[in-house]
Amino acid sequence: MKDQRFDEPVRVVLGRSGNTIFNVERVAQAADILINRWPVATGQKHMAARKACLAVLEGSREAWVARAAFINAAIEADILVEPSKVPSR
Repeated sequence: MKDQRFDEPVRVVLGRSGNTIFNVERVAQAADILINRWPVATGQKHMAARKACLAVLEGSREAWVARAAFINAAIEADILVEPSKVPSR
């Protein structure tokens, strides 16, 4: 497993009352949230983010790919705390 850090953390809000903010700084942390703590039913972007994180952890993709996919999934689920830059590579 090859965990990598994001260039910049992604802030998401989780928890039963939606009041716990998480600073997601690593791919493994994003994968854990996507698999175990996701607050809504899975959507297309959620599944894409899971696949992107797995690819990074397997060493076949770069961390920015997982970060961009995680941001898109967080937007889809309406849990992104503040706009984060999505790299355009």
